[in-house]
Amino acid sequence: MRLCLLALLILATPALASETDVVARMGDVSLKVGEARQLAERLPDRERTPQALERLIRIEIIRRNVSAEARRQGFDRKPEVAARMDQAADQALVGAYVDSIARPPADYPPESLVRETYEAGKDRFTLPRQYRLSQIYVAGTDAKAKTKADDLYRQATARKADFAAIARKSSQHTASASQGGDMGWLSDKNLLPAVAAAVADLKKNVVSSPVRGSEGYHILLLTDTKPPELLPLDKVRPALVQSLRLRKAREIEAAYLDGLQAKNPVAVNGIGLSELAKAR
Repeated sequence: MRLCLLALLILATPALASETDVVARMGDVSLKVGEARQLAERLPDRERTPQALERLIRIEIIRRNVSAEARRQGFDRKPEVAARMDQAADQALVGAYVDSIARPPADYPPESLVRETYEAGKDRFTLPRQYRLSQIYVAGTDAKAKTKADDLYRQATARKADFAAIARKSSQHTASASQGGDMGWLSDKNLLPAVAAAVADLKKNVVSSPVRGSEGYHILLLTDTKPPELLPLDKVRPALVQSLRLRKAREIEAAYLDGLQAKNPVAVNGIGLSELAKAR
């Protein structure tokens, strides 16, 4: 993390080279390393690249400049703006306070609940059947395209035919054609309905007759399959724990708000509410 920030510091501008605690500056507004680190922590680890950090820092320094300019112009002293600022600050306070109340204990959930939830929801943690497919694609659904697809099917099913070579030469799907027609591993949800239906009945290393899709014809070769696979608990544990903690936090928050209203019931002036509705 520190190395990424220092890299941005060095690459930003020569004028900042001597300001080791400053990551970025725009006019009189600066952003320090500690502040940038807090911004960076908002990003998931996998997205915390130098490019993403620089973009985040640029957005923040511009935001601060706009804010500073608005204050110089006295915009923050306008009654309607001040009211919105107070409301936003109050909302931030409420959010932070309720989050602190609703945060589950550090040792939640217990291992027994994790295992119970995993066993009850195995369908959620099961990868669907997958197919390794190659294709020869013909764009268009008219008679001319169908004739071409039929001809390519005959070539692909001829004795000693080289499906990959035909795909490279004749398939009109550029990405897979460059790979000899190979489309990699795909599940049903990644396939067009017509293709999924054809693949379900296709045997390994057999070429399908042309399958009409929404925009063209697909001649398919099934090279391999993977049966449905249940992911082990250790692999899904982080996501499962996070989900259970989030659910628990919602329960705690709901209980807190219900208790608050039980102690201090909300009283609404019906007459005043009616007058307010009429005023609109």
